[in-house]
Amino acid sequence: MTSLPLPARRDSLLLWVAITCNLLVVTMVNQQIYTSRWAFAELRPDYIAHSPPTISRALEEPSVGDPFAIWMLICAPALFLSILLFTSYFRNRLARQPGVDPRQLKWITVFSVAIVGLQALASTGMIMLSQFRFPDHHEMHMVGSYLFFFSQAGVVFVGSHLSNLHDRVDDAQRVLPRSSCRFRRYYVLVPYTLSVLYLGLFIVKGIDLSPWNDLLYHAYVTTELILISSFLFFLLSWVSDCLATLRGYRPS
Repeated sequence: MTSLPLPARRDSLLLWVAITCNLLVVTMVNQQIYTSRWAFAELRPDYIAHSPPTISRALEEPSVGDPFAIWMLICAPALFLSILLFTSYFRNRLARQPGVDPRQLKWITVFSVAIVGLQALASTGMIMLSQFRFPDHHEMHMVGSYLFFFSQAGVVFVGSHLSNLHDRVDDAQRVLPRSSCRFRRYYVLVPYTLSVLYLGLFIVKGIDLSPWNDLLYHAYVTTELILISSFLFFLLSWVSDCLATLRGYRPS
């Protein structure tokens, strides 16, 4: 990467806000989705004796669902803010580079707007599924759940293409480290694979495939957790770009 002026103080502050929000969300959402099932298992041994709980089922217990809902009210807007800040920063920084290809800038702008819009939908889904819970708000919870999963998968899909677009920028104008772009190019295969697996398990779990029903349902509820984590770790990878910007650029 070429030597570029240190980001302005305001830009540096915004990048630190993006980093902090990202780390908060990745840490707390992962903590909440895994511990919610463990807490439910302690409260409802009768239920888990027959079937492992999904996250949705675990949240129906007020002692589990209430703190989860509070954290989602914090994490959902924090995740949106993080993505808004770092995508807009890198897009605007690229626009200020002399000699940047206007066609590349146009498509990076389009994908930057798209990922922010999709994250707005995913964050809305996070809030909906946490505030509307079983057994009283089944339909609204499922709407929020579908909105979250499909939109967050879209964030990863668009984000991978955005990263690839940045990677195609000439070295003289590029604003993202080549190493992080290459990492995302391969890592994205993880959430892609898990998304296909999760969708397939979601479809077949309602079909009588004895004697495989129990095994398939265990795989379904486990894949749910790992898929959400894979989404979050993809977004976490952008922290390395922010840190590289803060420590790698030096005054001309």
